[in-house]
Amino acid sequence: MSEMNEQEEQKKAIFETLSGRAKTYVEKIGYEKWDPFQKPNDPLDLRKFTTDKTARAMAMQFLQQREEEHYSNVYAKAVLDMCMGLMDNDERYLAMYEFARWYQSQTQHHVDVQDQRTFRRD
Repeated sequence: MSEMNEQEEQKKAIFETLSGRAKTYVEKIGYEKWDPFQKPNDPLDLRKFTTDKTARAMAMQFLQQREEEHYSNVYAKAVLDMCMGLMDNDERYLAMYEFARWYQSQTQHHVDVQDQRTFRRD
């Protein structure tokens, strides 16, 4: 019971130190409903895929498993952007992913085009 009184005293002390605008907000939502001890939300980059990995962890895993050891910062940023976009179900990235899968299924066309790439690293 003393813990509840202690917390209520802390709540009152916090309320007293608030600015006028903040006090108005608290009064608007109701002092009883107001919880100054509420835990903060998770940061965006801590959201996880269905694989229970963060976007950054997925991107790093992909980059480490590539056959080529060297890649540019632009390439790495694009991988991270793709991870974040897919995790957020952003239609732009979902479309790119679905197109890449469809393109991969076009095996004959893909082989011909891959041989013509000018940016291939040898």
